Amino acid sequence: MKRKRKIILIVIIVLIIILGLWISGIIPKQIARISATNYLKNNFPEKQYKYVNIEWASSFGGYVITFKDEKDKRASFIMVDKYWPVNPTQGTNALLESYNVEYKGISDINDFYIHSITDGYTDLRTLPKDYSIEQAQKDNCFVIGTTIFNDNLYSEFMDKYNKKENAFVRVVQPTTEGDIHIIDVLYEARNDKIHIVTDDTRNRSLAQEDRTIKYKTYEKTGIWNYQNSQYWVAYNGELPNESIAEKIINSGDLFIITTIK
Repeated sequence: MKRKRKIILIVIIVLIIILGLWISGIIPKQIARISATNYLKNNFPEKQYKYVNIEWASSFGGYVITFKDEKDKRASFIMVDKYWPVNPTQGTNALLESYNVEYKGISDINDFYIHSITDGYTDLRTLPKDYSIEQAQKDNCFVIGTTIFNDNLYSEFMDKYNKKENAFVRVVQPTTEGDIHIIDVLYEARNDKIHIVTDDTRNRSLAQEDRTIKYKTYEKTGIWNYQNSQYWVAYNGELPNESIAEKIINSGDLFIITTIK
């Protein structure tokens, strides 16, 4: 009889301890961590996420759990429910979008700015209208005018391109009227494509309907020698000789990014 009472007492004590650990959040945090880790492994097989921390957030009604990937980029999302947090919710959609772009490819301008290679640069569509050459210098853009700033960015881009590594550079140039023309150039190594976004919204020399932001893809990029000048271009097929240059430019298969010299 005493043995039976002792066993019952031990069971009660264990249950009280478990209940205390559960109410205090210690056990739920471990459940959330295990569930979140399994979610990442199952849905992002090409990423290498490592757990960083977890905190209860009453405003979200769940635990904010944070991981970092192989590039030390942090990703956080919500594991909903205080006592049984097994379902990842808020924050996972953005994570999935970014992953799909990274590992399945860029298909439009939205994907372009979701890609991790553009981290640190503001989406062209949200830059202020009064964005200036001076600000572009501070924002680590390749600025080409009477003086060239951050020209190392071009060399770094081409070096990565030749090594088949993801690369990105923002090129900012003044127009003859003193406005600015912005070109974002991204090389996507996975699909071996050049993606170009041009921003002419500040160019007052253009008709209003032409002051737009455009996105286009090309097969290659490189230096084009034409009429005693060198141009950095994006193009399809092969670089044209002078006899067919104008025809190729007008066809849209060659885009001049900037003059090199």
